[in-house]
Amino acid sequence: MFKKLFFLCVLFLFFESLFADNIYTTIEINGVTVNGGLVYVAVYSNENDYKNETAFTSFILKPDNSSLTYFLDLPEGEYVVSAFQDKNGDEKLNTGLFGIPSEHVGKTNYNLKGSPGGFNGLKVPINSNSTKLTINMGKVKLF
Repeated sequence: MFKKLFFLCVLFLFFESLFADNIYTTIEINGVTVNGGLVYVAVYSNENDYKNETAFTSFILKPDNSSLTYFLDLPEGEYVVSAFQDKNGDEKLNTGLFGIPSEHVGKTNYNLKGSPGGFNGLKVPINSNSTKLTINMGKVKLF
């Protein structure tokens, strides 16, 4: 009996340590077109990975509402979340003249006007005081 209890305690502590530093984070995506294609989301944790498009994590959502919510455990830090809605189903972000996206996009701290800028302008902190990331989707406007 003691061995079983000891094993369960060790197992519990092991799993708790895996997630101890993570923060339960809400990602809210607004402006999604219902049944307008899948929404591809990438989460970046540093400037170099953002530049190289190497996501810390990524996921795909099927929109059933114009506002989507996704829950994720993230380590404390600064993040950029980038999303696009794949309206034509080719699994990539399509662009037009001058590389301007022709599909709806969104990023943290991006107002959809002009170039979104780099990681430092788009990043948002995730810590015990800030546990929500919001992305507003839409067409990019030049001005």
